[in-house]
Amino acid sequence: MDEWVRPISNTRRFNASGVNSFLLGVMFDRSIPADRAWESGEWINESLGDHQDVTVLWNKLVSMEKKRLTGFLKYGYGGMAFHRHYKTFAKQLPRAAKVILDKYDGDPRNIWNTERDVDVIRNRLEEIPGIGSALSRMTVLILARNYGLIGGKASLPQLDIKPDIHVMRVFRRSGLIDSKAIEKDAIETARQLNPQFPAVLDAPCFEIGQKWCRPSSKKCEDCPITEACPKLRIVDT
Repeated sequence: MDEWVRPISNTRRFNASGVNSFLLGVMFDRSIPADRAWESGEWINESLGDHQDVTVLWNKLVSMEKKRLTGFLKYGYGGMAFHRHYKTFAKQLPRAAKVILDKYDGDPRNIWNTERDVDVIRNRLEEIPGIGSALSRMTVLILARNYGLIGGKASLPQLDIKPDIHVMRVFRRSGLIDSKAIEKDAIETARQLNPQFPAVLDAPCFEIGQKWCRPSSKKCEDCPITEACPKLRIVDT
């Protein structure tokens, strides 16, 4: 198992610049490769934020004229768009910034630093435009597993998988869930399979779905679970 998916025993804290890059990366982590999303978060924060004052980024996003923000999101990534849905983000980012400024004094760390209840933190995250159920689950997993926050290892039983398209495909083809099962079914199955840490299934299933269990051009012979997998035929959604 790669080191980044092992829960840490200590606590790591975000600095002002890091927390803004992190939250932007979370928001952008949909419909594009994860590496691109996280890099976009860092790039935007470097361009608009301040290394010392965490509020600068969010104040700029709230006050920036929409046309200018749209242009920045379309061309600011080295002449390319930060995200394929840059127009959507031109609408969502100012609204998200307002929530962070109004409810958390412009500091995303206030979302989780004083709270250990995973469900409370997920609900807070989902109040931010652009962060839905899947991304909130991913966020609390990273905070606990990689940073030792929100209770660290003690919160592992409360952490669920992020049932994205890759994880759902692997769950369906391997017979863990029915072909017509929905996201909540996958979450419940993971809880039953490993109640001590349901989200431990997330990273391996995501990797299998990306590398071997593709929608087409499957590489079953190279897949690490090929001997146990019934290789059910399903329609990818």
